[in-house]
Amino acid sequence: MLDELDKLPRIFGEKLLGFLESGRIKVDQKNCQMDFKLEGCKVFATANEVNRMSKPLASRFRKLYLSKYSQEEFLNVCEKVLPKLSPSIARYIGARIYGSEGDVRSVLQIGKLIKKSDCPSEVHQIIGTLLKYGRKQATDG
Repeated sequence: MLDELDKLPRIFGEKLLGFLESGRIKVDQKNCQMDFKLEGCKVFATANEVNRMSKPLASRFRKLYLSKYSQEEFLNVCEKVLPKLSPSIARYIGARIYGSEGDVRSVLQIGKLIKKSDCPSEVHQIIGTLLKYGRKQATDG
């Protein structure tokens, strides 16, 4: 299982391509050389931008394009990824993020800043601050 295959350094992409073609893994390090074959191995990967991968590597994978979460699906995911917060707070965070950018990573970042003891107005203030100033920093970067 590989996550964000489109961000894999070229040298590792070439090694992965070699593995996908032959099933063989070759490792050459200072005092260690390994060469072995894996049989019956399946490789699953994700990528945000398939066109950033080399064509030979991309051709080795069946491409499945996933649609954006519906709002209800997104709110359910928020409950799952924020188990330490109450479901109502997790869904509130999800609703605010879904309406602005819809990125689960933002939900996780906000979740790390919120304590169980925070009241709804504190949660609202934290989210509002991050949405207001987080975007500006991203565009100024």
